[in-house]
Amino acid sequence: MENTIIDDDATIVADAPASSKAPATDVSRKEILPAFCITVVAAIALYALMSYVQPLLMNNNFIYDFGTMMTGCIEGSPLYRVAWFFADLTEGSFIAALPASIGMIIMGFVAAALERKKSAHAGTGVAGNGHIFTTMFVTTCLSLILGQLLYGGLFASGWIPTFATVLTVQVFVIFYGSDLKKVATSLILGTIVTCPVCYALLYGIVSPLGLPLFIAVSAGVAIVVPVCSLIFRLMPWMTIPAPAEGANPTDQNKSKFFVHQIFGDIGQLTIWGSSWATIGMYVGGIISWVMNPLHPAYGSGNFPLLIMVQVVTGALAILIWYPKWKKTGMAFTFAGIVFASAVVSTYPPSWAIVIPTILIGAVVFAPLVEWVLKVFRFKGTYHPICLIQVAIFTVCTAWSFAVMYLIMPMLA
Repeated sequence: MENTIIDDDATIVADAPASSKAPATDVSRKEILPAFCITVVAAIALYALMSYVQPLLMNNNFIYDFGTMMTGCIEGSPLYRVAWFFADLTEGSFIAALPASIGMIIMGFVAAALERKKSAHAGTGVAGNGHIFTTMFVTTCLSLILGQLLYGGLFASGWIPTFATVLTVQVFVIFYGSDLKKVATSLILGTIVTCPVCYALLYGIVSPLGLPLFIAVSAGVAIVVPVCSLIFRLMPWMTIPAPAEGANPTDQNKSKFFVHQIFGDIGQLTIWGSSWATIGMYVGGIISWVMNPLHPAYGSGNFPLLIMVQVVTGALAILIWYPKWKKTGMAFTFAGIVFASAVVSTYPPSWAIVIPTILIGAVVFAPLVEWVLKVFRFKGTYHPICLIQVAIFTVCTAWSFAVMYLIMPMLA
C-alpha cells in the first residue's frame, strides 16, 4: 500500500505511475473475462468441496480451537499469548490462524525477494515495498509484542484489538521511511495509541450496537493515523520522502495480472499487498482448518465461506473497475474485500446476506474511496489508509444495521 497523492486540482493520482497520465484508450473487459470466470468457478467449487468435507473434520483436534486460545489468553497462559501473537498477523484478513500466519510470512519473504530481483514471477510482490519489507515485518512483530506487554491486562474483557498495530505501524514505516529513528518513533507511538483507541470504540460503541468488531478497528485507524501524523509534524526527523513510481500492473499478461491482483488485494488487508503471501496464508489456513475446523476464522466454522467471499468479491471488483486499473494502474478494489469479510464474519451465513454483501463490496468502494479523498482534499500529508477506513466503516455500519433490522428479522 504505497503513498497516494492528490494533484493541485484535487484530482486523484492513486499510486499512479507516469504512464497513467497518458491519453485513455479503449478498455475491454473481455481480455480478463476468461480469468474472471475460471477464478469465480474455482472459488465456488472450493467452497462447495470444503463445505461438504467440514462435517467430517469436526472431531479433529490436532490444533487448538480459537475459543481455547481466547480462554488461555484470558487466564494468562504464555503459550496461548504466543499463539495470539501469530494469530494477530493474519487477523486483518479475518483468518487469525497460526499456520496461516506461518504460510504468509514464508511467502511474504519469497515475494519480497522476487520483487527486489524484478522477477517476472513476483506477482504483486509486496506492493512495491520489497526494499523495506524486513523492516516492516520486524517492526510489526515488535509492535504486537509491545502491545501485549502494555495491554495484556485487557484480556480480562475478552477479545482485544492488539492486531490493529499491524495496520498503523506498518503504514507509518511505509509512509515515513525505514530510517532507524523513524521506525522507532512509528513503533512506539503507533503501538501506544492504536490499541486503547480501538478498545474504547469496541466496548464503548461497536460491541453494544452489535456491529462487526472490525468497525472499531477501522474507525480507530481513521482516528489514529491523522492524530499521530500531526504529532509526527512536531518531530523534525519524521519527514515524508517522495512517493516512488511504479509500472502499471496491467501492462503484463492480462490473466496473470487479474489472478495475482485478486490475491494482492486480499493481501492489502494485512498491508503487504502480496499475492504470494496471500496464497501462502490460504494454504496454511486450509491446513489449520483440516487440523481443526474451529481454529481459523475465529472458530466460527465459516472459513470456507470466508475464502469464497474474499476471492469472489475481489474478482468481481477488479472486473467492474478494470478500466480504472488500466488507465491509472490503481483502483481501490481491496476496500470492498475488507467490508465483505467483516460482514460475513459477523452475521449468519445466509445467502440473503452474503450475495448483496459481495455485490456492495465489489461495486461501491472503488469510486467511494476516491470520492472521500476528494471531499477531504487529500494532499498526501498523511497516509491515505485513514480515509479508506472512513469509507469502509461508514458503509459497513449502514449495511450492518440493514442486516440486523431488515434482513435477519425476515430470515427469522
